[in-house]
Amino acid sequence: MSKIKELEEILKKDVLVEVKDEIEALNKLISKEKNNKNLQIELEYMLDVKKFYDEVLLHIEKKTLTEEQAINLLADLEDMRADDEDEV
Repeated sequence: MSKIKELEEILKKDVLVEVKDEIEALNKLISKEKNNKNLQIELEYMLDVKKFYDEVLLHIEKKTLTEEQAINLLADLEDMRADDEDEV
């Protein structure tokens, strides 16, 4: 499997699902704590993350993402996953 296809599957089946869930959770918290600036900042960050990965999927669809870019993005995702595991 090409790294581009691997990246596409990870984004669609894992990353964007988690991001969407996080955005929904933050929206629920914000509806209860409207003045919480930290929640607002976190929501803005997660919306930016979603936008970035949606754009990556668009590049994959248009076939403008290179194999090297896919490899770099996969490495970044792996680093983020390792960081998350270290925090737990």
